[in-house]
Amino acid sequence: MNNSAIYENMGGEIENEQLYSENDEEIITEPFNPKDVDIVSQPMVIANIVENLKDGDIILDPDFQRIPDLWNSQKQSRLIESLIIRIPLPTFYFDAGENEKLIVVDGLQRLYAIKRFMALEKDDPKRLILTGLEYLTEYNGCSFEMLPPSIQKRIKAQTITTYIIRAGTPDRVRTSIFTRINTGGLTLQPAEIKNSVYRGQAADLLKELAHSEEFLQATRKKINPSRMLDCEFVNRFLAFYLLGVEQYGGNLEEFLNSVMVRLQKESKDRLDICRRDFLKAMKYANSIFGETAFRKINIDGKYGKINKPLYDAVSVNLAKLSENECEKLLIKKDELNHKYTMLLKDKDFVGIITNGTAKIPNVKERYMKINRIFREVLE
Repeated sequence: MNNSAIYENMGGEIENEQLYSENDEEIITEPFNPKDVDIVSQPMVIANIVENLKDGDIILDPDFQRIPDLWNSQKQSRLIESLIIRIPLPTFYFDAGENEKLIVVDGLQRLYAIKRFMALEKDDPKRLILTGLEYLTEYNGCSFEMLPPSIQKRIKAQTITTYIIRAGTPDRVRTSIFTRINTGGLTLQPAEIKNSVYRGQAADLLKELAHSEEFLQATRKKINPSRMLDCEFVNRFLAFYLLGVEQYGGNLEEFLNSVMVRLQKESKDRLDICRRDFLKAMKYANSIFGETAFRKINIDGKYGKINKPLYDAVSVNLAKLSENECEKLLIKKDELNHKYTMLLKDKDFVGIITNGTAKIPNVKERYMKINRIFREVLE
């Protein structure tokens, strides 16, 4: 990773986060065993792909929240033209789910073009009609059925190369594979990768909490859910809440993945506690801080965009308090907000929630300072 790595925001209302300063790099963790990489090469013909698309055995509707139709009709038509003139398509990657369905890792736009041209019902308004062809202009305006039978047969017989990540591959390995090989027009964001790799109760909990009214109110609906950025916020909360700041080892992404592994194995009772404390934290963050929750103070004295490090430090500290303690903070919210404002004007504190936010000392210090002002008001 670049040593000045920045998490970009997709919503415009989230402050970009500089995880590592210029003189620091993320902690390199123990690499996984290469023997755990279980990918098989499997040639397929377009006819098989089309049948799988029709039967729903290839999953394109993205629980990942990716956009399948970034390509316009001309670009999709040019892909079909490539099949007709036998130009090989780039390699496709799939993840084999537990139910034997194939989830697209790389090749979403190409597969969606094939689906539109060959797998939709004939009267579907989304059906692709060829347009803007470069060489075979005589086929402009044609649907698949309007092509000569010999051309239809040629398309169906075209072979493509696929690689399949086999079921049972460890989640950590699958996460790395997803990150390295998805190269399409809109690559997966970290939260989208987690949602696709850690399918089940972990991903379900993230989405449930991200869509909760308490979270939406605390963040004033300013976090764009279209690329699962809201789930990333929940993921951060759960990592520091469940694993603890003291267990943080300096690699933020690895830490966020670790809590997903943990959540997959947790009991229903433990998940209920996580759910309860998250909703409690969002409720009191909204009640105590209102419009200013999770926002830094800019140099002009006005509150800026939502700051991720401030979000996780405030929310996790609130979650660790009892309901009675939260009520006391609410009663004394004027005193707390005064201390909170003074903290947000402290140059050192601003530094640790702005630059090198993933460094171990900065993570621990921001949690300690938020906890300290909470305790001062309570005591």
